Order: sequence, then structure tokens, then C-alpha cells
Amino acid sequence: MIQQPKTQRLALAIALATPLTSHAADGGFIADSTATLTARNYYFSRDFRDVPAAAQSKQEEWAQGFILNFKSGYTPGPVGFGVDAIGLLGIKLDGSADRAGALGTGLMPRHTDGEPADEYSRAGAALKIRVSKTELKVGELQPNLPVLTFSDIRLLPPSYTGASVVSQEFAGLTLQGGQMRAMSHRDEAGDDAMSPWIGRRAVLAV
Repeated sequence: MIQQPKTQRLALAIALATPLTSHAADGGFIADSTATLTARNYYFSRDFRDVPAAAQSKQEEWAQGFILNFKSGYTPGPVGFGVDAIGLLGIKLDGSADRAGALGTGLMPRHTDGEPADEYSRAGAALKIRVSKTELKVGELQPNLPVLTFSDIRLLPPSYTGASVVSQEFAGLTLQGGQMRAMSHRDEAGDDAMSPWIGRRAVLAV
């Protein structure tokens, strides 16, 4: 179920750096940090005029997105701590219920009357811990694995909430594990419980 968007102005916690600046001279929390801001303009158009008995002739929507990624380094010592954070903002430039269709285009959340939201945003963070060559992350994650990927194919990327661990203690061998309990879809601001899908139908776990 698509949740109603909650208007949240994009404000990643810059205060994260404030209590941790004392580590800048000692280790790599600040020195190894990176921050990137991506602006993405997305125009979606799909033509159904050659599809027999199509419910409408086309789908069309236009939106502007902003993606802010912050990745810290690790604090010094045998156990290193760090933070990864992400903030996303989507703004509708053009679109309406009749042009987006019943299922929407996947760019913007939809109100109960089918109209696309004017804007939506979300922010999340993950705590990361590193011991030797093993890394644990807990929080907002964007895995890119054969069995689970965040599929960045629309205005804003989706994300998962959970925990993951990656170990490279042995040369030539990478071990990965984790558990994801919720997902924020590419066109919504909230979280939904995860469930498997076949086609367009949810499969209920017994």
C-alpha cells in the first residue's frame, strides 16, 4: 500500500559531524568521509496507442529529484564506527491522475484520488561497525546483490531497513549475510513490510 507522503524538507543531520569532530585528527571518520549530491530530471512517457483494447493512449509524468549521500570513514581503534546517511527529495514538475493511469508511473506518490503528490522526501541512516575485514551495517541500506537489489530505475532509489554483514577475512572469499524487515519503495516516503510478489500479486507467507 502506498502511504500518503509527509512533507519533510530535506535536512540531513549535519549535526552528526559536531560531536565527532574530535576524531578528525586521530582517525579517518572525517578525513575519509564523502558527500555527493545528485540532481536527476526524469520524464516518463509510455505510448499505448498500438496496444489493442488499452485503457488509455499513454502515460506521462515529469519530475525533478535530488539525492544526497553521505558516507563517513571509521573511527580509529580495533573496532571502527561510522555512519552512512541518505536524503531524497522528489518534486513534481508536470503530471495528473488521468495521464499517469491507475497504476501510476513510479515517479511520484499518489493521493487517494489518484493525483500525484507535489513533492515527497525521506531520509535515513545506517550505523556501520568494522572489525578487521568484517563490516556490519544496521539501518537504512541499499544492497546490490543477486538475491536483493535496490533497483534504481525511476526518479529516486528505493531502500531497505535491516542489517547486513560482509566478511573478507579469507583471501579470495567474501561472505555476506543479512536480514531486511521493511522497504521504502521508489515512489513513497514511508516504509512497508516486505513480502514476495509473483507478477502483480503478493504471496502470503505461511
